[in-house]
Amino acid sequence: MTFDENILNRRLRADHFWWESGEIPYYSNHGRRHYYPRFFDKVIESFPHRAVVLMGPRRVGKTVMMYQAIQDLLARKIPASKIFYFSLDTPIYTNVHLETLVEKALSITGNTIEDCYVFFDEIQYLKDWEIHLKSLVDRFRNTKFVVSGSAAAALRMKSTESGAGRFTDFFLPPLTFAEYIDLNGYDGLLKPFTLQDEEGQVFYGCDDMEALNNHFRDYINFGGFPEIALNPEKIKNPEIIIQKDITEKVIMKDLPGLFGIENILELQQFFNVLAYRSGEILNYQSVSQETKMDVKTLKKYITYLESAFLIKVLHRIDVTAKRFKNITQFKIYLTNPSLFTGLFGKVDANDERFPHLVETAVFAQYLHSKHDFLRYASWKSGNSEGEVDLIELNPTFQKAQWALEVKWTDNLKADKLNFFLRKNKMAKGTITSKTLFKNSKDLLIIPNSLHAYKIGKDAFEEFSGV
Repeated sequence: MTFDENILNRRLRADHFWWESGEIPYYSNHGRRHYYPRFFDKVIESFPHRAVVLMGPRRVGKTVMMYQAIQDLLARKIPASKIFYFSLDTPIYTNVHLETLVEKALSITGNTIEDCYVFFDEIQYLKDWEIHLKSLVDRFRNTKFVVSGSAAAALRMKSTESGAGRFTDFFLPPLTFAEYIDLNGYDGLLKPFTLQDEEGQVFYGCDDMEALNNHFRDYINFGGFPEIALNPEKIKNPEIIIQKDITEKVIMKDLPGLFGIENILELQQFFNVLAYRSGEILNYQSVSQETKMDVKTLKKYITYLESAFLIKVLHRIDVTAKRFKNITQFKIYLTNPSLFTGLFGKVDANDERFPHLVETAVFAQYLHSKHDFLRYASWKSGNSEGEVDLIELNPTFQKAQWALEVKWTDNLKADKLNFFLRKNKMAKGTITSKTLFKNSKDLLIIPNSLHAYKIGKDAFEEFSGV
């Protein structure tokens, strides 16, 4: 370090204000995301001895969850001087090794590293971070290390290579619709009930579908990111925040730094094309012609954008749930429809793109639980052709477990869905609507907003072991 060491010490003291106050009042007043209890369980877990790698897109609340964990550690009477937090995007910490930061902080508190809790935020800014973290985990068996990063899949890839058995990955998705409703206090609109023929599943009804759909529209436009979604009256120009702080920073800074991308403008324009077509079926040749890029490059860019959790690729199966040997077409979904707002502005419920964003929003609710097993079906055989939006495959067998069609209308046609159900010997399917709720022997019709809320609730309960 070529700078005055006193500068580093002053910054460390400023960043660890709880050493003197013993609390973090600002962050303790923030609402807790549904995923927080499970995350904190991992923070205090002593066996197996592993670092927690908190991953997710920008601005989904990772830093807030870290500070909330620190506050809860203080509430458990963990000495304030044994809790450390370092944000590695702080300029003065650039290229300072993790162990050096910890040693400097310990020298201020006079503690040893035993029985400490150490949080490293934005760890992707440190080159070869996984090697340094693995070394800390191996050397200090009685200290818990928690790190976060935004380019989540890249972090997972590296942790798999270098941190096997030492790291526990924890993915924090964008805000679900259930979280958006519950944290904003709109949950009084919904009433739980069970359908007798649905094996005791809990569904939700609503007496004011217009109000709930208005909230669903707002969620689609701005609901993915807690700071905006939970403080709408305080945020001016949320479209600019989404564009500048989320998409541009990822594309202009994170991805070039991680993958050495030189033509950033080309990547931005390619992302714009994919974002505008979220929820549509695409093929490599048509995208190549539209973007004037070769197929090899666009495949590489899709991998990069997916690694940063901006998009998710959905693969195709045929009418009998079989995979295709030659992959020529695919679906792209934004990981949250609010990203569309950042690029193209707020979308009204009557806009031609809105049905695609409804489908994007429904898909986004599955990001934490079932996305690895989701596909879409598309077929053309003889006189039969059609498409079904979302299919869940059994993880062990190549067999469809459920099928879902997403529609933004109450004038529904289920012939393609029913054909797929018959071909796969499935007893029942689901189709979403604008306001219609109807349950029959072979088809469940449910409004998108109610379905999205249920998915988020079910995923949270499954994830939390409720």
